[in-house]
Amino acid sequence: MNFFKNIIFISVLIYLFTSVESVVQKSKNKNNTISDSNNAPKSIYNVILKNMESHYDWLTNEQKKCVEKKSDQSINSINNKNCVKDFSSQDGKLKGYSGWFTKEFVINELMKRKDVDIVEKDQIMSIKYVVPRDIQNTPREGLDRIDEAKFPLDGEYSFPDSAGQGVNIFVVDTGIRKTHKDFGGRVKSGGVFCDGCESDDDENGHGTNCASIAAGKTFGVAKKATLISVRVLNAKGSGQNSEIINGLSFILDQHNNAKNKNSVVSMSLGGPRSDALNKAVRELTDAGIHVVVAAGNEGQDACQSSPASEPSAITVGATEDNNDNIADFSNFGKCVEIYAPGRNIKAAGIKNDVDTSTLSGTSQATPHVAGTLALIIAQSGNKIPSQMATTLDGLSTKNTVVFKNDRQKNSSKNSFLRVPAP
Repeated sequence: MNFFKNIIFISVLIYLFTSVESVVQKSKNKNNTISDSNNAPKSIYNVILKNMESHYDWLTNEQKKCVEKKSDQSINSINNKNCVKDFSSQDGKLKGYSGWFTKEFVINELMKRKDVDIVEKDQIMSIKYVVPRDIQNTPREGLDRIDEAKFPLDGEYSFPDSAGQGVNIFVVDTGIRKTHKDFGGRVKSGGVFCDGCESDDDENGHGTNCASIAAGKTFGVAKKATLISVRVLNAKGSGQNSEIINGLSFILDQHNNAKNKNSVVSMSLGGPRSDALNKAVRELTDAGIHVVVAAGNEGQDACQSSPASEPSAITVGATEDNNDNIADFSNFGKCVEIYAPGRNIKAAGIKNDVDTSTLSGTSQATPHVAGTLALIIAQSGNKIPSQMATTLDGLSTKNTVVFKNDRQKNSSKNSFLRVPAP
C-alpha cells in the first residue's frame, strides 16, 4: 500500500515541477509579445518615431508587417491592414507611419517601445468655412481692408510691385482648379494624399477659393506668387489626419530638395487637437517653412484644436466684412496670432474658368495671411519663421479688433493683418 502511495506522490511532484518549469520558461521568453494578428477590431493609428530603423526591423521581422514607403504607395493602399503606410520625410526629421492596429496592441506594445514618440488614433480633419449668413451681390473682397489701418476704406488695394514673385505657396486643401483665369497659369500640381482622390482637381471648391485669396491676379493678395496644390481632402472637404501628415511630409521633401527656399504653407483646415499633426507642422517650421493655419470656426479657444494649437505656426482668426468685430464663428485665444477678413470673401470658383464663389470662415482669413507673407518675402527677403512672425506682427494694426466678451478680449492678442507698403 505504501508502495502505491509513494508512486502517486512522486508522480504529482513530477507534474508540478514540469508545470512550474513551463511557466518559468515562458516568463524568460523575451519574444513573448502580444500579436496584432487576432480578430479584435482594428483602427488606424498614426505613429511618430524616434528611431525609424530599429522600429521597422521590429515591425517586419517580429510582427510580420509590410512597410509601404511613400514611393510605393497607391490610392487606397492604407486599406491593406497588414501593411503600414510610411510618411517619413527624406531628411529623416519627420519619422513615422499610419497603420491598422488593435487597441490592445497599441497599449501593450507600441506605446511601451522606446523608439516611439507619439501614438495617436487617426482623426478626421475638415475645411474651416461656414455657410454665409448674408450673401451680397458685390461683397467686399477684404483686400481693401488689409492695406490700411482702419475703417473707412478708400476703395483701393495698394501692394508692393514684386507681389510675391519667387515665393511658393503650398495650398493644403481640396485641390485647385488650375485652369481658372484668376491664376494665370501659376498653379503647379503637388501631390494627392487623400484616399480615393484620383487627381488634384478640386471637386469641392474650397481649395480653389483659398488659393485665389492667397495669390489670384484679381482676388489675391500676392498676385505673382506661385501656387502648389497639395490635395489632402476629399470632395466633401474632409480627410484623415494621416493623409494630411503625409502631405506635409511631401512639402518638407520638396522644400529641402529645392534651390528656392521661399516656401509658405496655407492650411485652411483643422480638427481635434493632435500631437502628431502639431509635430509634423513643427518639423516644417524647423526647416524654415512658414506655416499659416486656420484658427477654426467653433467659436471657442483655438488651443483646443489642431493644427491651430501648434505654437510654431501662424494661427489666423477671422473678422466681419463691414467692421473689425471678431466674426461670430471665429475661434480665439492665446493661440491666435493675428486676425484677417473672413466674412463673405469672393474669390475663384470651380464651375468654369471664370466662376466665382463667396465663402466665409477662418479658412478665408488664412490665405490673406499666407499671401501677405509672400509679399514680405518678395519685397524684403526671407527669414526664419519665428522672425517672420515678428515682422508680420510689427506690420499689423493693434487694438482694432472688437471682441464679443471679456473672455475673448482677455485671452486674445489684438493684431489685425496689414500688408507691407509699396
